[in-house]
Order: sequence, then C-alpha cells, then structure tokens
Amino acid sequence: MADLIVFRCPQTGMNVQTHLEKQQIPEGRSFESFVCPACTRIHFIDLASGQPMNRER
Repeated sequence: MADLIVFRCPQTGMNVQTHLEKQQIPEGRSFESFVCPACTRIHFIDLASGQPMNRER
C-alpha cells in the first residue's frame, strides 16, 4: 500500500504529489529520494515532516 505525500518543489515552487511505498525506515534515516514530476530533478524529502532537504540540513 502507498501513501500520498505532498511537498513543495524547491526549483519551481509548485506543490507536488507523489506516492510513497510503505516500508520500514532504517534507524537514523529520515530522508528518501524522489524524482520530482514538476522539474524532473531528484529531491530528498524528510519522511517525518514532508519537507525537502535544504542547505541547512
């Protein structure tokens, strides 16, 4: 089963929906990579907050 997540693309500023397959998250790992349908680049999304990785993280 998959969950639908929504995040804001850092390149375009658009809200993007994507499916996240349910799986066990390894200890200490909170980011997952996604190919963004808005800009076709790879973004790393924090699974706990749904926010994309930025330069501060």
